[in-house]
Amino acid sequence: MDLEIEKFQLRENEVLIGSGLMAFRRGSKQGTIYVTNQRVCFHEWMTNFVYMKLPLTEVAGYQTKRFLFLLFVYIYDKRNKKYSFSGFPAKKLQGWLEQVGIKKLDW
Repeated sequence: MDLEIEKFQLRENEVLIGSGLMAFRRGSKQGTIYVTNQRVCFHEWMTNFVYMKLPLTEVAGYQTKRFLFLLFVYIYDKRNKKYSFSGFPAKKLQGWLEQVGIKKLDW
């Protein structure tokens, strides 16, 4: 995985739909997920490494799975790569994704 280091900044004509602190890859990375009207991004908060930066046109959909008391949200790109997130804003993340037209996958 090629990691970039950058601070999250809105682009021209980009609107933030929602953001929240989440864990990436079953808690191995802590950071902030951002959903905008143009993309979905995850930045690790300590290093500003970018672990996911997907234009909405490249997002195939999402799924959810509950494990004990944790709710996981899996975001899939169009190449079927899975990005796993958990944390208290998991339900909000689903709403943000739906708001920008990303649908829950049934498979």
